[in-house]
Amino acid sequence: MSSQPPEPEPQWQQPAFRPEENPEAPPPVVVPPAEVVRPTLPPSGLETALATASGLVWPVLILLAIMGYIGWWPAVMIALITNVVAENVRKHLRQRRRALGSQLPDENDRRELR
Repeated sequence: MSSQPPEPEPQWQQPAFRPEENPEAPPPVVVPPAEVVRPTLPPSGLETALATASGLVWPVLILLAIMGYIGWWPAVMIALITNVVAENVRKHLRQRRRALGSQLPDENDRRELR
């Protein structure tokens, strides 16, 4: 029985570093113009209240369900419907506020907004 000697495994070697004689300049980078930021009004009290209500409805109703004041299925359904309605109304108010943001009142009339 003759055995052949194991073949050596190929090993990777770092290629020699050769600096280029005349490196080409990279092509110019075209940067698109920046988006113009329009001033918008701050969120209204109703928007803030809806954001708070939609963020608190789930923890409150889960806590009430754990404590036994309300059943699980009614708690989930109330939380789901309340959250969906509040987020949709909030989204509508935000879109309306942003659409009207370019029509800010004069400086004299802005005092009423603060």
